[in-house]
Amino acid sequence: MSRPSIENLWSSLWTARFGFEDVRLRFELGGEEFDNTTESVPRFLQAHRRASTVADAMFRESCIGIVAWNGRLPNQAGLADEVADGFMALHYTGFHAPLISEWQAVLYTDPGEEADVWDIRSYDMGLDKMARDTLLWHAVASEMPIYPRAPVVTFLIDPNASVMMHIYDDRGMDVSAFDAAKLKGLYAGFADWLLDYDLERMAKLF
Repeated sequence: MSRPSIENLWSSLWTARFGFEDVRLRFELGGEEFDNTTESVPRFLQAHRRASTVADAMFRESCIGIVAWNGRLPNQAGLADEVADGFMALHYTGFHAPLISEWQAVLYTDPGEEADVWDIRSYDMGLDKMARDTLLWHAVASEMPIYPRAPVVTFLIDPNASVMMHIYDDRGMDVSAFDAAKLKGLYAGFADWLLDYDLERMAKLF
């Protein structure tokens, strides 16, 4: 895919979640069983396993990784001293998927504050499950005492089906699409992991 199509697809899927047409499944990853402080490893393992399992079902033909970094320095635990940004932290921990394109964008808007502009890169991961699970590691670990971790926000996109996975931290993730029919299999296959308090809205999609 060309740079404009990747950038525009990501932007359209990301901004749709803030609009009226919210075609999105919301999954619970860490759940209520394990505490983030005293049972961080079991909680991390459950969250990563769930995200990876759903990703296995989503990305059967191709997968594009989208990584956004806003200048926050990495926590040096598990990283070399020369690792100075989020992209370097990913590379240092074994993420080596081919770079496709780069651009800048605002991820979050706040009417009362100046919005941060993020550096964003897209990567062609194809069917490389190891690369995909490496990105999932960093996404799930973002707010946990799990190291190493890169200070980035990540998305996984199937450019052919126009569906996107966004893991925001160990608590949960969203799967977005333009067409609700693209999500029906995930809705049925992983019903036990869907976020309870949003079930009514999700059921209306189908």
